[in-house]
Amino acid sequence: MSIDNQPNLSAASFSFRPAYFMAPLLVLVMSLILTAIYFGRLPVEVAYRFSIDGAPVTYINAGLITGMLVGVQVLVVLLAFGLAFFLPRLSFFKTNQTDFWVKPGTLLGFMGNIMAVPQLILAYALLDVFVYNVHQIHLLPLWLFAIILIVIAAIVIGIFAIPVFVRAYKTFNGPSASKKE
Repeated sequence: MSIDNQPNLSAASFSFRPAYFMAPLLVLVMSLILTAIYFGRLPVEVAYRFSIDGAPVTYINAGLITGMLVGVQVLVVLLAFGLAFFLPRLSFFKTNQTDFWVKPGTLLGFMGNIMAVPQLILAYALLDVFVYNVHQIHLLPLWLFAIILIVIAAIVIGIFAIPVFVRAYKTFNGPSASKKE
């Protein structure tokens, strides 16, 4: 049995799964759908930076800003895919599966899918550029959206990390720690 009371897994059972990078892939698909809907309606030069009162400050070519924001998202998906695909092939993960406080598959799923947090911020920036330049309305400021998203992500990470911390505490303090309480 491993530390998390799971039976020892063979190296063959610890392999690539598309679920390990599904969240970044879904955000990319959502961004591509938004791009397909809005890109043809954009002017040649689009506003992407605004003053405190909401007036456009900086303009850029629509294709350039869209390409940059979608391109970085593609790179994030490739990074998440690389984590999910190549880490299970490392001998460290194959030989030390019983030494983790969480199952290696759970760890890989977390590592790949957490990449969706910065990617959601990029997708929101893309949406904000599209909505302002097509409809002339501002969404929630990007900095506020980023703070809200990061706080939500921290809460979710905390909820999922509590069992890991409890398991680590019991591992370090031995069976006597649970009897004292």
